[in-house]
Amino acid sequence: MDNKIQLKERDNQPVFRIGLFTGQEHIDFRVMGKFHLEDENGKELLKPMKSDLKWRVKMRDSRPGKEAFFLVLYESFERDDAEKKLEVAKNFDASAKIEELGGEIFFKDKKINSNLKFIITAGEYPSEMAARKAFKQFQPDFIPFVEKRQLEAPGGYLEIFDAEYDKSTESANVVRIVPEETPTKTKIFGVRSFDELLQKEHFNDLVYSGVVELRFDIKGNLMGISEIPLEAYLKRVIYSEIGTDLPLEFSKSLAIVCRSEALARVNHKRLGDPFDYGHTGETLRYFGEEFEDENIDKAVDMTAGQVVCNDGHISDTPFHLICGGHTEDAGGMLMDSDNPLLKGKMDSPEPPKRSLSLHKEQNARKWILSRPETWCNMKGRELPASLERVKKFFRWEFNYSRRELEEIIRKKTGEDIGILFEIIPIDRGTSARLREIELIGSLKNYRIRGQLNIREALAYEYLPSSCFLVERELDDTGTPISFTFVGAGHGHGVGMCKTGAAIMAMEKQNHKKILNHYFESHSIQKAYKL
Repeated sequence: MDNKIQLKERDNQPVFRIGLFTGQEHIDFRVMGKFHLEDENGKELLKPMKSDLKWRVKMRDSRPGKEAFFLVLYESFERDDAEKKLEVAKNFDASAKIEELGGEIFFKDKKINSNLKFIITAGEYPSEMAARKAFKQFQPDFIPFVEKRQLEAPGGYLEIFDAEYDKSTESANVVRIVPEETPTKTKIFGVRSFDELLQKEHFNDLVYSGVVELRFDIKGNLMGISEIPLEAYLKRVIYSEIGTDLPLEFSKSLAIVCRSEALARVNHKRLGDPFDYGHTGETLRYFGEEFEDENIDKAVDMTAGQVVCNDGHISDTPFHLICGGHTEDAGGMLMDSDNPLLKGKMDSPEPPKRSLSLHKEQNARKWILSRPETWCNMKGRELPASLERVKKFFRWEFNYSRRELEEIIRKKTGEDIGILFEIIPIDRGTSARLREIELIGSLKNYRIRGQLNIREALAYEYLPSSCFLVERELDDTGTPISFTFVGAGHGHGVGMCKTGAAIMAMEKQNHKKILNHYFESHSIQKAYKL
């Protein structure tokens, strides 16, 4: 396998492709500046122009593609570790194998990182739910997650025309809206999304800078992709991640962390899609809302090219919304639990005088029911609106009737456990986040491993975090009537707490001190120069 990856370049920066939306029957757009249209090979379809009219991209005909789902059982940067785990995996599925992701990453012929990773994969399933149902086959030895690969590409023909039908063209498979300058904005009208919880359609207008590519999704409908240089990408990412009106030093720290994450995860994500990253948060959020924030612009420009490094590599620098007072070890999210940059710690100016031992159940209960004095405890502070919205997640509660929760579990796991009697904590991480639980049911007991799997299985979407206690209300026979989750924090808890970092900046800590607090033993280096 050729593990050399040459990043595409524009404006002296790496270029990334971000998935925006799928499932559209047509797309209406307007470009606020000079642009041209081209096909997927870069052939010009319409010459550069400036048009104040709306344009439409319409499917003339289309064909769906085909995809298959598989499980990723294990991932490691060490081949020897992967080889040992493969021996175990083959006991469950003889088809299990090692695949390589990432490699030697070059930008303008200069090597800027190496991120070769080994994953163990197994199975081929027709749907995501079928793949999820196979989780139990590999537990408790593995914590699987679902990925996909494309078996057959979708395609068809597109018609593109302006509102007066004065200018028109057509293209096979793909049309690219290419502004003559990266900052030029393209507005996309009435993008349809569907709220599964409310069973309701939403239509939103979206705005993006850079190239917007429209092509067929796997079902033969239209999808959108933003192709944009990294520095311009980061400005929208920072806004999408936490909003506006926050201190410059916080925005600088987040810019460096986001840049590091984007470059560290090249070719590790979205394996079955024609783009590098999605827009909803599995890597970095990237929303199509209009915004202006001078500090975000300054922060990205002042830190251009800067990344967090360790041992000669660009570090994968995860972050989360609010830790709840204590961050988590890398093992709470990743397999690489020995990463020195990602050790869980108290999110406070001074370390605790003695170990909190939050993996112990009695200590976890005391912790979750308390409100410790930490950076992300915002009680009594005057806060900007972006942090005021987060305040409720320092400590939180969610309540479900027993029948409601049983139905959620059935839909999310594919398992009918009967009457849910109890949710037993089996294993907690260093921040008290649950890593394994057991559901006690009248028909069967069922174990769930992995913080994200736990959060997803017990909520319509996700519980804010897996750092929670479970309280039950019982009827006269001792059967649960309802379950209440009492929790702390929002997110996996690994790496930088965005809320804690913002408060540190409000307390006049600079971006280097913020990064040193969350990523010890690191250095800040330049991956490239503008």
